[in-house]
Amino acid sequence: MSTGLRQDAASDKKRTGTCEFSPLPVPQSVIRRLLDEADPSLYVMSSEPWRFMLFASEGRQLYLEAVRQSYPPHLADRYGDWATYQYTEAIPAHLVVVAPSSAREDHLMPAKAWSKRFCILAAEQGLNAVWKINDYQQHPVFMNLMGLTSEEKVLGVFHIGYGDQSALRDTDAGRPASELMTVYDHLV
Repeated sequence: MSTGLRQDAASDKKRTGTCEFSPLPVPQSVIRRLLDEADPSLYVMSSEPWRFMLFASEGRQLYLEAVRQSYPPHLADRYGDWATYQYTEAIPAHLVVVAPSSAREDHLMPAKAWSKRFCILAAEQGLNAVWKINDYQQHPVFMNLMGLTSEEKVLGVFHIGYGDQSALRDTDAGRPASELMTVYDHLV
């Protein structure tokens, strides 16, 4: 079975899908600075703020257990070894983004906009930040093991690590917005 990962011996980077992570840990101070620079309050129209849970170093094992225990048994058996490698070795940090579930607004669009800004800022620091939204993130077992209440929901998870600059190239692959502007500066 192909797991979609490989070890690049020359660069000592672990590859997951299309993203490469270095085994170097990401300092908490770097992630804190990225959160402050990305400033989610610019995207959230609710008075109830988002919160963030960082799983790094040995804490990645806690994240793995929450993911693995939320899988149906047939998937846990099939992907258990893959998930163990991904979540505890290949990916240096997991940042869970949590929003209040009682908020009146839909957090999906603000989260998408904010996550793109976070990715761009991370890439400028030499980091790959991969935003993931998966079904298991709303599973009651996952929520319970994460210590989340029924008043909260997971918007998504960033998988973060040092790597090449492909993350920046991927985030700005579209046309510049200025090319999509039509100018009307005279009468026809």
